[in-house]
Amino acid sequence: MSAWVNAEVKIAVAANFKPTLELLVAAYKAQQPSVDISVSTASTGVLYAQLERGAPFDLFLSADSERPKRLEKSYLIEPKTRKNYALGQLVLWAKGQSAVNQNNLNSLGGKLAIANPTLAPFGLAAKQTLHNLGVYDRLKDQIVMGNNVSQVAHYVQTGAAKAGFVALSQVLDKQGGLKDYWLIPSQLYTPINQQMVVIKQAQRSQQETDEVMAFYRFILSSSGQRIIIQHGYQSAEIQIIPRMRPDAE
Repeated sequence: MSAWVNAEVKIAVAANFKPTLELLVAAYKAQQPSVDISVSTASTGVLYAQLERGAPFDLFLSADSERPKRLEKSYLIEPKTRKNYALGQLVLWAKGQSAVNQNNLNSLGGKLAIANPTLAPFGLAAKQTLHNLGVYDRLKDQIVMGNNVSQVAHYVQTGAAKAGFVALSQVLDKQGGLKDYWLIPSQLYTPINQQMVVIKQAQRSQQETDEVMAFYRFILSSSGQRIIIQHGYQSAEIQIIPRMRPDAE
């Protein structure tokens, strides 16, 4: 156990992954109680823009691989820290309905919520899915956009939208015996390959750097990956599609 005190790890995380990150933080702090971890969340695109402007984050957990690659090309990350940490899974959530499937889109009579495709990788995946199912043109006037998947989930939860495309992780903890979502076949959208990077910070002390790297390694460890898989994601190592449900034994 670390003897250091008041070392802080500042994390920027894509909205879809925040609940799972909070579980990772809790598990890690059970082992390292002296570590102070702060979490800020928004869409991947918003966080990327903040990092480009010099936001003082240590670790960036993106919902895609494109923004981490751009940060790497701009020499804004620590060398060799761009790693896959999870593979996201998209669902269509129709609160309170049963046997949700493509027919829910074909007969949708209300608003359909998706995250902004420009800012949120899950929103881009939703748009790709609609196009590949051949229903985008018919539904486009019914679409309401959220800034991120958390806002999309809020629209569906409150009834502002009849259905919405969110991350599987967001609906797994809402189930009360009713499976009111459709796990979208992965061939309908580009894989949501989520990557993380350690951001360069000139003012970061060696103590803080060591703590950042320790938590970074924990996310990629078997313990960290187990938590990630249990909460609606595929392992960072899995790239084969179609994929199984993460709660399948």
